[in-house]
Amino acid sequence: MAFVDGLVVELDEELHFNRYRLRTLQAPWSARLPWHDAYFDFCVRQEQACLDAGKWGKRWTSPSCESMFGPPGEAGALEGAGAPRWKQRALYDAIKDLAALTSNALHLARVSVWDTVGDVRIGDALSGGAPIDAGRLRELVDQRTAAAPLA
Repeated sequence: MAFVDGLVVELDEELHFNRYRLRTLQAPWSARLPWHDAYFDFCVRQEQACLDAGKWGKRWTSPSCESMFGPPGEAGALEGAGAPRWKQRALYDAIKDLAALTSNALHLARVSVWDTVGDVRIGDALSGGAPIDAGRLRELVDQRTAAAPLA
């Protein structure tokens, strides 16, 4: 997360895109989020990448997550009990999303490792050093900024 000029920019990595986050994006209010359509698509298309990155250890569960969501299913098995940590992450993301739509004080932009700037995927730029045009990145951040409408 970064705070720039009164704006909070969240960079969401692979663990944010799965069926639990998808469920939060099915709430009617979430359709007003400027990242809604892209994130909905990422949740559908990138769940396997999420599973590859997070089917073990504290990425799957933790005592605090289990106190909120119950015991986990078998690591890597999403049917049934599933991943308490993933559920917690989805809930926290949804709370921040809702706050961005209802608070005049919070300006939130969400950007994902799956987003592209020009022909470069942000995740590739971060891991491999592929150059990203700063102006185009700023345009993406501007497009992805949510704030409550002024009264």
